[in-house]
Amino acid sequence: MLRPGGSGWPSLLLPTLLTALFAAAVRFDAVPWLRGPAPYPPEWQWGFRPQPVSGAWLPALVAGGVVLALLAVSRWRRASGRPRLAASLLLTAGTLAGWAFSLCLMVTLPDGPWRTLLARAASRTFSSYHTVAISGDARDPRAFLSRHAALLEEYRASAKHAATHPPGPVLFYRAALAVCEGSAPLTEALLGLARIPDREFPPPSTRPARAAALLGALLIGLLGAATAWPVAALAETLGLGPLAAARVGILYLLLPGPALMVPQFDSALALPVATATALLASAIATGRAAAPKALLAGVFGALALFTSYGAPAFLAVGGVAALSLAPSRREAATRAIPILAVALVTAVVPAVATALLGHDPIASARAALAIHREAYTAPRSYGLWLLFNPLDLATFIGLPVAVLGLVRLSSVRGQGWADPGPSGRFGLALAAGLGALIASGVTRGEVGRIWIPLMPLLLVAILSPADGSSDDPDPARLRSIPLVLGALLAALCLVIRVSWDL
Repeated sequence: MLRPGGSGWPSLLLPTLLTALFAAAVRFDAVPWLRGPAPYPPEWQWGFRPQPVSGAWLPALVAGGVVLALLAVSRWRRASGRPRLAASLLLTAGTLAGWAFSLCLMVTLPDGPWRTLLARAASRTFSSYHTVAISGDARDPRAFLSRHAALLEEYRASAKHAATHPPGPVLFYRAALAVCEGSAPLTEALLGLARIPDREFPPPSTRPARAAALLGALLIGLLGAATAWPVAALAETLGLGPLAAARVGILYLLLPGPALMVPQFDSALALPVATATALLASAIATGRAAAPKALLAGVFGALALFTSYGAPAFLAVGGVAALSLAPSRREAATRAIPILAVALVTAVVPAVATALLGHDPIASARAALAIHREAYTAPRSYGLWLLFNPLDLATFIGLPVAVLGLVRLSSVRGQGWADPGPSGRFGLALAAGLGALIASGVTRGEVGRIWIPLMPLLLVAILSPADGSSDDPDPARLRSIPLVLGALLAALCLVIRVSWDL
């Protein structure tokens, strides 16, 4: 799987063994520092809250089994006859199955999936976007945009996540509220799922407001699962055939970070970041429809920028990795750089448009980043997180994937000065970007959630062909490997869910 001509099976022995040991350590908290350094606060540490083995595990097992079944179906000879159609059908079913898997993992929680999603979305401390969205501050979206920079200081204590993010997430929940206010049947259907008494949500949390919390949370989960599509598209650009690329996209749905962090907005942020990178990679590597792809990449980049102030770093890492796919240095200068420039200009245009509505994106960014540094960066140790950030990333991208990534990186570096091929260059560029992000120290803790937008790119780099091309883009000897890898990832998701408080 990691070297041309290799069967891949020997490479899975070490990840399988380490995954079993890691799962046992998580379940019994044998190594508490796997959850992060103590004490919290100021340092970050995931809580340990083990849940008993019970029938509540069954829905998650069934949903995970459906995702694995799609991986198995992709190996059928009938699918190979029409690979493009089969891949599209598998990704469509996979998006829904992956969404269901993330919801079913919540069945193991005491309040179940619907109440948990609603409560977390509506919580002032868990995310706080919905809290601001239903307040008077966001009643008029245009006025909210014009006052955004000034409001952030007020949110420092009352709405910490909203205080450190662009207005996009708040307006997302405001749109969900508008939908629920305009549809009483939808509101009642959503509240019927959660079955929460009115007394648990006093004013200003009206019935439509409560329904909007659940609707927004569900949509975030669906958007996160839809990231399987750009993952598959990027994998095709790096040399895999349609079915093999679809398997990589489906595997993304089983990574612990994306599966466990719903309804955090980071899961949804992965979609525009991965899509922008996939479009840039395709335009630069092939040169086909370069202008439309660059423009569309800029649109998705703008969505990412309106959602997170960390998005520029993720988009930059993806853009540099896409740049590495240029067939030659000359084409990098004549084709790739202009493509990136068009995407960048397109991404900035919406920010200018919001400025015409009164929003000051630069003032908002400066205020939000200052609050973030004061609350989450400065109090935490830089040196400590040089160690724990990579560990947390390895945990939530999935230990077997992380181990395979290290093996893949060492094999690429072992080629010395030889050209590692497009896939190798893409992986090295990602590794360099990730190393720079770690060394910068701008993120200290929670990278298993915050760095979810990088996980699609890392997964593709690890599982793409080692030489960037293949005479057989879907070799039969490798079709069983994703199934084993998927089973390991699904097991990790379940073990972490019933052991840690995320």
